[in-house]
Amino acid sequence: MNFDFQKDPEFIRKLKKGDLRIFEKILFLYEKEIFRHIRRLVPRQQDAEDLTQETFIKVYRHIGTLDPTKGMKSWIYKIATNTAYDWFRKNKRNRELFIIDNAGSPFETIDEHSSYTYQERATTKDLQDALERIKPVYKSILLLFYEEGLKYGEIAEILSLPLNTVKTHIRRAKSALVKEFQKNNG
Repeated sequence: MNFDFQKDPEFIRKLKKGDLRIFEKILFLYEKEIFRHIRRLVPRQQDAEDLTQETFIKVYRHIGTLDPTKGMKSWIYKIATNTAYDWFRKNKRNRELFIIDNAGSPFETIDEHSSYTYQERATTKDLQDALERIKPVYKSILLLFYEEGLKYGEIAEILSLPLNTVKTHIRRAKSALVKEFQKNNG
């Protein structure tokens, strides 16, 4: 689908009225992307799948609040990120040792490339471990900026933060990530 939703008022009108065919198009366009975003935030594949499903349930339920002048992608990312944050808050008291499992998922995942050398894999694993140890908001901002390639303004909209706060968080997140990485790789 190569058209801008914001320039098609009929599409937005049908979507806001609950047209399932239109919603399916939205789901088709963003499901894998949102899953990848959530998967980078949470440690287990199954949790990411559940949170992705929960995100799109919320999108459907709250479609009436969509502001057609703002980006739909940013709005969906905001819901996904808040859903993950809610999950973190709920599970903060019940910390578990998670085993990362990527096999057998109906969702597309990012796998390590076999061309990586052992050192590159170790560095990637160490970096991922360090990323898991920083504050969730810092992790989210770094992933939105570096992995998703979003601009500061888009991140600000997704996380409901002022632009300067996003810039500050990115700087602090980088610093926190370096400190965590150096703790184990000194």
